[in-house]
Amino acid sequence: MALATGFMKEMYGVLGEVAIVHRGKKAFVRKRPTKSLKPPTELALAKKAKFGLAGKIAGKISSIEDIKYFWKPDPDKNQTGYNRLFHANHGQFDIEDFSGKIVLSEGNGLEVLNPSIAFEGSGLVINCDSFESVDAEKREAAKYIRTTGIIVLKNSRSEACPEYDLMTFMSDMFPIVKGEKFSARIKYLAGDVVRFQNYAVKKAFGVFITVDGEWELTDISETFESDLSDNSGCVGSEGAENVGNEVSETKGNILEG
Repeated sequence: MALATGFMKEMYGVLGEVAIVHRGKKAFVRKRPTKSLKPPTELALAKKAKFGLAGKIAGKISSIEDIKYFWKPDPDKNQTGYNRLFHANHGQFDIEDFSGKIVLSEGNGLEVLNPSIAFEGSGLVINCDSFESVDAEKREAAKYIRTTGIIVLKNSRSEACPEYDLMTFMSDMFPIVKGEKFSARIKYLAGDVVRFQNYAVKKAFGVFITVDGEWELTDISETFESDLSDNSGCVGSEGAENVGNEVSETKGNILEG
């Protein structure tokens, strides 16, 4: 792969036998691979599947603007925020047995005590005992807190559904009071509750995020996760609120400790 020069720096995509790709502020010319007549090996298929899964996970996480905000570009490495998110998740999660992890955040300094996610009925229950930014300036600025993240789903009861799926979740914002605990219930609604309940195996990954009085994002926690859960036969839904690509409602409060 060579650095693009001249008019080629302004181009994108395929040009004959080469492809022009942009990374950060630089453009590169890369020779396109020749098409092999041999069937792909098991190793090649596994690598392709791993690459595709990382792309889907990174894309779903990027759809949550509150999380995307904290994945800043790295000009020194010519990486966009999405590139960094992709590399952080490539090869980390095994879709076959749900082992490994999904990285939503590098952990900017919001420390959370005993975070938990559990599946309940048509949604999630999320709790923590306390939370506080390590940085004094961020701690002073923070006025509200919410939780958000993604769910990986597998083993659909419908042949029309894909083998696995990804959904997002997001709670409302709750005012921060000193000595608080966090507790929220998030329910999927309408067609999304059907989608949520259609898969037997689920695992959720979440973060907590704080904002200031002007609704500007201030801090984010490290990723926390649920236990692997089999939630077949869940029913029930009510209320409505648009959250990313999903429709849900939040019921919750900040509890004084």
